[in-house]
Amino acid sequence: MVLEAFSNFFRKLDRRIKVLYAFIGVHVGHQQLSMQYNQLYATALGANPVELGTLNSISSVAASVMSIPSGWLADRYGAKVTLLLGLSFTAAVSIIYGFAGNWLMLIPATLLYGAGSGLILPYVDILLINYGKAENRGVTISLSRTLWAIPSTFAPLLAAAIVDHFGGLTVESAAESIRPLYYIQIVFATLVCISIARWLKAPASNSVEKSMVNLESRGFIQDFRDLFKGEKWLGRYIILSTIRSIGMRTATAFVPLWMVNVKGSDPFTLGTITAAGMITYMLLQIPMGRLSDKMGQKKTFFLLRPFYFLASLLLVIAPNPNYLILVGILGGNVFGGSQGGIGGVSSIPFITMQHELVPAEKRGRWHGILTLFGILSFPASILGGIMWQCGLMKEVLLIPVILEILILFPILYTIPDTKRLKVQ
Repeated sequence: MVLEAFSNFFRKLDRRIKVLYAFIGVHVGHQQLSMQYNQLYATALGANPVELGTLNSISSVAASVMSIPSGWLADRYGAKVTLLLGLSFTAAVSIIYGFAGNWLMLIPATLLYGAGSGLILPYVDILLINYGKAENRGVTISLSRTLWAIPSTFAPLLAAAIVDHFGGLTVESAAESIRPLYYIQIVFATLVCISIARWLKAPASNSVEKSMVNLESRGFIQDFRDLFKGEKWLGRYIILSTIRSIGMRTATAFVPLWMVNVKGSDPFTLGTITAAGMITYMLLQIPMGRLSDKMGQKKTFFLLRPFYFLASLLLVIAPNPNYLILVGILGGNVFGGSQGGIGGVSSIPFITMQHELVPAEKRGRWHGILTLFGILSFPASILGGIMWQCGLMKEVLLIPVILEILILFPILYTIPDTKRLKVQ
């Protein structure tokens, strides 16, 4: 019965959703190859904790600067154009990383990664929401994460085998052991760019696509002023989104260093942690997507997010690397910025609610505005690096939890669930 229901649901999906499921799955999978190794690679090339934090901050600035023109571009000319731009940037990132000789050479890659990462999954989600039926948006996005979790589960194990084969994570060999991962990414990134350009076709009769690209001919500034007309709660959501960004930027770059240098994880432990988290993430996506469609996005987020808090605490107090596998299952910040585990599932109702706050024709600009305010997180990674170098490692790892409990939760409580709002 379950398989039959899933088959019927999948068969009725818009063809463009299926194209996104397939090729963005390849993108997510190959990105996961190096996700946990990027910071270790930078330190192996000579970066210290403050310089590592600076690289992360540069990425946030690039994402913020790119957000406004990309959001306008998506609403004016279609999210596919923006998506292809982001995929091209990430392909360039893999090339630069693959041939970098020192950490300074990673600066342009970091700029491109910051600019490109905000142009892919957010706009894929916008397309999935626009092309999906209103009553099934939670399940549509959850199914994407379920399918993408399959390559994301096996990619870290493959990466661990590759890194171990070329010498492991010792000080002498880490850079050259990690480098082959980026060569593999170059091949898959090229494949994804070509496939999306070729296969993501928009039927001319589709009304949603027309609403995205056929806006009245107005000025750039007027288009953004129009975003806030008739919309409520956007100001509060900008605040909580910024707080969340600051917290994650403070800690994310340093989690791999904690797991390897402090807790003693080896490549296979890192791969197992991620695989366990991704399997959990995959199994929960569809049930939690259905729950969010019925109960509401906000209530589902409140239900799942405490698992992330618990995992973050366990990350700090874990007596040995084996406990970090449980951290991955619970959904701790062990995925280099990607999502996994029970706590990671909470990102789906959060993202769905975010996009549903505005109608379809405003979603590109709305994402652009949210990302622009992410520039306020610029000092966060540098501050995290300074604290890390001063020995305040545990405090750095717990800052996201403290900010979410004390600021994000109270603000989000005041915003009505989009299930109660009239959405397109």
